[in-house]
Amino acid sequence: MAVIQSNGAPTIKEIAAHCGVSQATVSRVLNSNYKHGFTVRPEVYQRIIDTANSLGYRPNLAAKNLARQKTSIIAILGCDVALGWPGNIYQTVVESCVRELHSDSGEYDVCMSIPNLAKDRCELPPWKVDGAIVLQQCSPETIEVLERNHIPYVVINGVGGPTCSSVIPDDIEGARLAMRHLAELGHTRIAYAGPTSEHYTHRSISDRHNTYLSELKIRGLEPVKDHDKAFSSATAFLASSIMKHHATAILAYDHIEAMRILQGANTLEIPIPEQVSMVCFNDEYLCSIVTPPLTTVAVPSEQMGQVAANMLLKRLKSPADFHPECVKLQQSLIVRASTAPAK
Repeated sequence: MAVIQSNGAPTIKEIAAHCGVSQATVSRVLNSNYKHGFTVRPEVYQRIIDTANSLGYRPNLAAKNLARQKTSIIAILGCDVALGWPGNIYQTVVESCVRELHSDSGEYDVCMSIPNLAKDRCELPPWKVDGAIVLQQCSPETIEVLERNHIPYVVINGVGGPTCSSVIPDDIEGARLAMRHLAELGHTRIAYAGPTSEHYTHRSISDRHNTYLSELKIRGLEPVKDHDKAFSSATAFLASSIMKHHATAILAYDHIEAMRILQGANTLEIPIPEQVSMVCFNDEYLCSIVTPPLTTVAVPSEQMGQVAANMLLKRLKSPADFHPECVKLQQSLIVRASTAPAK
């Protein structure tokens, strides 16, 4: 079929004129609307489709959504977290979540919203959406709008309002696995490298640190000084925890802190694991290729995205059956070369 030229954005009216059919027929064919006994001959159907493709026709989603009161668009909020630094778990979470939403009968599109909060504290996009998935947390104003407008939403590794469902990793059990591993290797002086001051405040921060403390208490051990301070400098942390207070092991809040500690240890000529063992959270790609490869507590980031997407889809399909729930996912210990028996 020859390419048809259009003077601007092609319309249903223009397609109808090229095909010699009514606008209603074109609209029904392009929207797969065969209700009330509507039929069209195969050659007419194909002519409409070919003409629309040749003209580069795209549906007016705003008008379409206004007519049916449904957008089939899911917003992902808190994306400044997912794009904030390289190799964090939320990139995997988002990828898994989008894949699951797209695979559901092909009905849903996904948009990512990164608004300027200095102008507007609500993080929802300016267009209507059917639902939302929140990464860690969003502004209180956003939660208020979601709740007030009865927009279904799921929070991943965070908390929301009264109608929120959530998916969280079991950080308490994960920290227990890490501390148990270090204790079984004979370590009694275990330091804790917490998050930086730039981290969002969420449950992982308190769960991991509190479990570090409780696991030491169970074993009759004392925490190493500055365990409750924000992480800022790897060399300063190592100078205090290892060289001054004689820790033989480190539990790091996440793999980013662990990477910094590896670099700092190299600068200070502190061999890992010969002098000090280290375990961190988040089994991201970098953890397996650094030297030494890091022993990690693997957060199930891909599963978190899948579960969150399916929770939201379930609510969208059966709103009458909805009850807020919190799904807690298990973590696993991946032992590599950064841990060894205490000397």
